[in-house]
Amino acid sequence: MGREAEQQRHPAWVRSRLEWSSVEAAKARLSGEAGEVAQFIGDVRLTHLSHEFYAWWLEARGQNIMPGPDNVNPRALVELLPYMRYLSWEADDRLVFRIYGSALEAATGIDLTGTNTFGDDMDYPGRAEDMARLKLLHSHPCGLLLIRELRTPEGMPYLCELITLPVAAGIDGKNRIIGTVMAREQMPESEVDFKLAPPLTLRRAIFFDIGCGVPGVPHLTA
Repeated sequence: MGREAEQQRHPAWVRSRLEWSSVEAAKARLSGEAGEVAQFIGDVRLTHLSHEFYAWWLEARGQNIMPGPDNVNPRALVELLPYMRYLSWEADDRLVFRIYGSALEAATGIDLTGTNTFGDDMDYPGRAEDMARLKLLHSHPCGLLLIRELRTPEGMPYLCELITLPVAAGIDGKNRIIGTVMAREQMPESEVDFKLAPPLTLRRAIFFDIGCGVPGVPHLTA
């Protein structure tokens, strides 16, 4: 199936969420101001989308080290939800998608809701390191910024930004993580392709402080 035909499987309102104008206009519904939140993680300036998400997370956690499931309010996130993923750690190291945004679905061509991030069909170089990084978000509470090099359908490389932060376990005892995914540069909607197919080239991996310092694990940074 050609790219144009593949896109027609998705409603126009979903495809429009991948247009740069929509991405740059998306805002979290905050009681404070996103402009008060740092725009840099290390030496990396966050994209607009990551910055809005980070501002929401900081407000949602209040005085706690991280928000709980009851603090994940869809009304506050309604404009960010198309670009978000929300996952929970299940038994046997399974990290399962609870929410997989409509824009991400359009860009990958598949709805990953209910699937395991580290399933048997996702065996790739760096898989164990990816799992270890995400586990540190709770064992040593911190945030994680990843910059990956992905490819357009025509094979041209571009950089994709993933910011991920912890959410405390609910009454089910399952830790959760939440974050957004978006290209770091303006590009036509038709060229955005988030298929999680190897090679998943990692350009940067930055742990950042949310109040407990950062993990001292050089082999998990890049």
